[in-house]
Amino acid sequence: MGFAPASDDVYLRPTVRRALKVLVVGHFAVGKTTFVGTLSEIRPLRTEEVLTQAGALVDDLAGTRDKTTTTVALDFGRLTLNPSLVLYLFGTPGQQRFTRLWADMTRGALGAL
Repeated sequence: MGFAPASDDVYLRPTVRRALKVLVVGHFAVGKTTFVGTLSEIRPLRTEEVLTQAGALVDDLAGTRDKTTTTVALDFGRLTLNPSLVLYLFGTPGQQRFTRLWADMTRGALGAL
C-alpha cells in the first residue's frame, strides 16, 4: 500500500526526493483511464472528449456500445509509494492515430504497463 497524502494535499511532500514516470498503454477501450484514475491519489487529469460519428470511421467501436468518450491527449495521476518516492502515471490514447504521441511520452519514462 502506498503512502497516501492527506486528501486535500495535492502538492508533493517536502520529503519526496525521487519521481518515477510510467506509461499506461494499450488498445482503445481497455481501461487505461480507469486504471490511472483508480490508482491516483490526486484528482487525475483527463483529456476526454465525446465520441463522434466522424471518429466511427477510424475507431473500432465493436464491443464498446456504452462507451461515449475517449482520451484525446493523455491521462495523468500520481501515487506516493513511500515518503521519498512518487510514481507519475501517464495514460496514453489507445487509437492508432496517436502512436506518435506515445513516442514523445516515453521520454524519461521508467517503463510501461
